[in-house]
Amino acid sequence: MVTNEALLPILPETAATLEQPEAIYALLEERIRRYTMGDSSSVPADTARRLLEGILYCLDLNRRFPAEDVPSTAPPRIRWKAGVSAAKRIARRAKLLFLQAQRTPPPLVNTAYCDTMEALPAFFAAYDADFFAQEIPCSFDYPLCQPVPESLSGAEYMQDFLRRLLAENTLLRALPHEALLSLYERYYLDYADLLVNLYLPAAEMASLCALAGEPVFALSLPQEKLVSVNRLLVILDEHEALQRMNDAAERALCALSLRGDFLVRYTMQTAEELLVRLRAANSMIGLEKEGFSPM
Repeated sequence: MVTNEALLPILPETAATLEQPEAIYALLEERIRRYTMGDSSSVPADTARRLLEGILYCLDLNRRFPAEDVPSTAPPRIRWKAGVSAAKRIARRAKLLFLQAQRTPPPLVNTAYCDTMEALPAFFAAYDADFFAQEIPCSFDYPLCQPVPESLSGAEYMQDFLRRLLAENTLLRALPHEALLSLYERYYLDYADLLVNLYLPAAEMASLCALAGEPVFALSLPQEKLVSVNRLLVILDEHEALQRMNDAAERALCALSLRGDFLVRYTMQTAEELLVRLRAANSMIGLEKEGFSPM
């Protein structure tokens, strides 16, 4: 157990670099008393760390999203309280995104996706902005195509996860069920039970179809078209190839009557990463033909 007087040696080093550290530690002592409901002035070392991390997170949240009525010169306790309010607002917005995700699932079933959707309500039931705003009390099995940045925590992480999930589902729901099924059977074989992302192959093939001038809804290209597109992306310089892929991703979304800045950026990034893989693979093939093997 750790008493208030012994907190300094065990707490994160970041606390020592803050302005008004005495006020931060006074706030921590207050949060410990509130956490123990006044029954004790000591907590385990790990709990003390978590409580301090929650304070620092909310202070940073208020710095990034300042409340209009809370100046940057306000005492730490006031700025922390504003940060707590901000975390609660973000959690409420995330809850609305979750409800929307429940109403708009992908057209094909994947076990990891279903398990994740069943697990997410635990976050909204357990999230505690007053004490541990930085924590994410639930598990995520389903892998996103573009993962949430590791810099995000707490309700911010949940909000961004759901925002990305909704973008992926929006594209999938605009595509024919049979075309998706055929694509997944070629791409994943067992798409239903594997830990795979449903959006990735659909977004990539939609962009390639648009680049080849073929119908996006088909999600399929003849082998000769695939070879032609691949050759084109290799012979172009990097800037031109990137521009072609971005334009193709945008045309694919237009063909599906899909809009939205976030979805466009998300799909373009997916297309850009496909381009990197294709050019790297062709570069490696060229090296092997010249007698250099990666193995």
